[in-house]
Amino acid sequence: MENTGGSEHDWTKQYRLAAGVYAMRGVHILMLERASGMMTGFWSVPGGIVDPGETPQQAAVRELFEEAGITPTGPLWLVTAVPLKGYGMDLLSLRYACQCDAGDVRLSQEHSGWKWIDPATYRATHLCDAEVERWRLMSHDDAFNVLSNRDGLDVFLHWSNTSR
Repeated sequence: MENTGGSEHDWTKQYRLAAGVYAMRGVHILMLERASGMMTGFWSVPGGIVDPGETPQQAAVRELFEEAGITPTGPLWLVTAVPLKGYGMDLLSLRYACQCDAGDVRLSQEHSGWKWIDPATYRATHLCDAEVERWRLMSHDDAFNVLSNRDGLDVFLHWSNTSR
């Protein structure tokens, strides 16, 4: 391949596939506070790594149940893909949206808190520039993840405003 003077690309870079869920109840989405591991204290959607033999959609439903004890009450809609960095890997989290109109939240040990929150409020409080900077002081990867989550939420907000 001829080098045309542009930047070099690492075409061998691989992403580990993950899945997450914008679990909706009314106008709110479920957010979970991480208790340990990657980005402890960050509020994010339920989600995790896709297991071998599992589709991303199956992983999203499994992670929602494992982390929050609830299941979708309607179809899952693929909304966006969010690149993340963690555990020494590059991750690509496919983010689904679904209604979760029944059941009480029961947290796994991975999380220390939960809340149903208006997504625009979550964006203004947890994904604002000041929060990005706060995470940047701890880790460049964490700041990247906050920005990626913000980009993903922006797509979700657009999707939810045009699909309802």
